[in-house]
Amino acid sequence: MIRRALREFIIYCFHVASIIMRQHPHLKGRENLRSIPSPYIVSPTHDSYYEIPSLSRVYYSLKPRPDFVVLAKEDFLSGCYLARNFGKGNLILKCLFTLLDKTALPFIIFKIMRLTTIHRPFIDACAGRRDELRSEIGGQIDRARESISKGLSTLIFPEGTTWGFGGLKKIRSAVYQLVDNTYRSARRKVHVIPINVKVDRLVKGGKDIFINVGRPVFLRCSKEEFNERLGAMLRQLHTITFSQIASCYLRRLAERHRGAREGLVLARDRFASAMERITREIGEMVRRNALPGFDMALLNRDYLLKKANGFIKYCVKNRYLRPPVSGGKSGLFHLDIESVLGSYSDREYRKRNPIGFHANELLSLGEAGILNLFDAHLDAQ
Repeated sequence: MIRRALREFIIYCFHVASIIMRQHPHLKGRENLRSIPSPYIVSPTHDSYYEIPSLSRVYYSLKPRPDFVVLAKEDFLSGCYLARNFGKGNLILKCLFTLLDKTALPFIIFKIMRLTTIHRPFIDACAGRRDELRSEIGGQIDRARESISKGLSTLIFPEGTTWGFGGLKKIRSAVYQLVDNTYRSARRKVHVIPINVKVDRLVKGGKDIFINVGRPVFLRCSKEEFNERLGAMLRQLHTITFSQIASCYLRRLAERHRGAREGLVLARDRFASAMERITREIGEMVRRNALPGFDMALLNRDYLLKKANGFIKYCVKNRYLRPPVSGGKSGLFHLDIESVLGSYSDREYRKRNPIGFHANELLSLGEAGILNLFDAHLDAQ
């Protein structure tokens, strides 16, 4: 009872943190979080730690609320988690987080949340230690399976990492192993709740967070088929945001004018008009089921223009767009083609080139058809 009361308080703190951080969660599929056969695995996508506080809405919508464990990377229980992950590049923050780590409060919170860890990096990145890592990870999975066999539900991020180039990352085998091992050893069916989380991140101001919950499923098949089907479900729950659409537009503009002698000038009103036309077309494709979910509020012109202005402010702040040096006209910007097309490793890409990352999120839904859509609008201009 004490653990449950403390856990409820911690999750409430996450809820408060999401409000302080000006997050605006939109939970779709709430009906899929009721009367689920227990135990089950909550399986959300994972692009960053930023959206974690908003996942408290998922917990509050579960009926009944479960007792659960969380499967996470091993440095959560290292004793220096905050300083290592959130103190980079700022000496003051690093000192503050180091002091907080030394109080052991983060460690205590993680233990109250029944957090259990799994080794990273992944086996396929460590050719020289594969057998050792398989044995270590197998033991960690067995401990999680024992918890599930006792009736505890589990939260697992199936991609296992925030690194990537945009779009759904490779589905790791932890979810499959828990479902399969629990059924083999205890004959208990463990349902999986797929959840796709997308943040409309590249708009200055408060951030809309779209949490799309799928129907709970029990899968009994080979590992390859299991991961493929889970990946397909997560892709189908994708929400197209304004950041994805606008980033893809800038990306395509930059690709078509790469190597141009004269700088490319982007007009605010022309950009807004393009966003209106492209958004309507994408909305129609969603209606025909040619694309998955969509922020339907973008069909409201005032909402769309507010998003467009917020996106331009973000791009100016982050040097993707620069005001013209001469002319004095307002609403005109130079597009920094090199920044938009910047290439980095999967570990750095989301942070170093968020425009490219969000463009890839949209293109991952069907590159050929989406590029044709954008090219048609650019040719018309």
